[in-house]
Amino acid sequence: MKKIATIIGTTGVGKSQLGVEICKALGGQVINADAMQVYKGLDIITNKMPMHERLGIQHHLMDFLEPEQEYKVTQFKDDCSNCIESIWHDNQLPVVVGGTNYYVQSLLYQNSLIKGEDVARSPSPEPMPDLDVLPTDDLYQRLQQVDPIMANKWHPSNRRKILRSLQVYYQMGRPQSDIIKDQHTHHERFGSQARFPSIIFWLYADPLQLNPRLDDRVTSMIKTGLFEEIKQLRQRVVEGQVNLPPGQVDEQYQRGLWQAIGYKEFDPYFTALEANALSMEDLDKIKDECTEKMKTATRRYAKRQVQWIRNKLLPTIWNAKQDDVKIYLLDAGDLSLWNTNVRDKAIEVARAFQNGDTLPDPTSLSEAAKTMLTQTELQDTQSRILGWQNHTCPICKTDKGDQLILYGDIEWEQHKKSRWHRKSIKTLKRKAAMDMNRPNAPPPTDD
Repeated sequence: MKKIATIIGTTGVGKSQLGVEICKALGGQVINADAMQVYKGLDIITNKMPMHERLGIQHHLMDFLEPEQEYKVTQFKDDCSNCIESIWHDNQLPVVVGGTNYYVQSLLYQNSLIKGEDVARSPSPEPMPDLDVLPTDDLYQRLQQVDPIMANKWHPSNRRKILRSLQVYYQMGRPQSDIIKDQHTHHERFGSQARFPSIIFWLYADPLQLNPRLDDRVTSMIKTGLFEEIKQLRQRVVEGQVNLPPGQVDEQYQRGLWQAIGYKEFDPYFTALEANALSMEDLDKIKDECTEKMKTATRRYAKRQVQWIRNKLLPTIWNAKQDDVKIYLLDAGDLSLWNTNVRDKAIEVARAFQNGDTLPDPTSLSEAAKTMLTQTELQDTQSRILGWQNHTCPICKTDKGDQLILYGDIEWEQHKKSRWHRKSIKTLKRKAAMDMNRPNAPPPTDD
């Protein structure tokens, strides 16, 4: 039976290394599923595995796109499916490796994407305006009009997601939220449907073990040429080879290669450097601040990757009607135990999967697996979107003086426990006490 293996996990956890090791042991080829590594060159900022570490294993869907081009998930799904067929034809095991988890999920399951043929079949009666030139505020107001449910979900400054929801509306003639409702109904009736038998290896490291490694990797990237790659990209913009989307810096870097962690974070440093108006001491201070921003962004990205797996991929696997996709968590926290805890276990399980032998219980491989793979009552993605509710904090305000809006129940619960919220409550109580002590202060009411 034709099967594939997949390796997922956070940035910096060793996915590429395990992919090569499995291919060497079982006879396979790697298919890249990292949205940044599809771009030509720029090996440091996109964290490509060096050629000598690939040990002759063929890698697909890597190093083929120009920096100014975009690569959509639908293109990945089609290209990856073609690669899988080709590798099967060579009687080898396709091993999909990457941290762009929505790429992986779109590949493994039917009905996880809005289909291109639907776009052509039912366009909106309204012609699509040139959305790219509109400021983010205008895009958000437009989305509030045509699809208030999705507008309620996205943060008003998240240009990329707002733009995507509007594109869906104009291309398909229906609000994206309506399509999600249909997908939700379909999943309730038929469950998630896998495209082919698959085994997933989730490389996991506790943040206390992983975060120092991520910080060290940022330092290493800077020493080995990160700045040279950033300069190359900035030069392409100066020479007009690529035009950044309109908007502020945070809005511009939400598409294509410009999302790569490092480019946006070091924008203040290179802007100051190119202006040639600051002392070396001031430049070094800005560089240090930008370095910390990159480390923080990297740690935050790793956290989001784990959240995606737990909140989106795991419920999809557990809610499936058929047991065609199996997931195994491998504890990659202690690198000195890599061969025992990761490599050997992965090869043993992958070989049994390939041969059709009995597979071990996924929760039996480690304590981390027992904790992270224990099934809980997790909502599927569609349910969370349809039940999404924003919260306005009656106490806290933004820098502009507006009431703070929290996007979703989780963010709201976290905010209520935050130092910001507690400090705002103390400030409000202190102000109320001062008002009560003022001469001629109005008496307290029962409200």
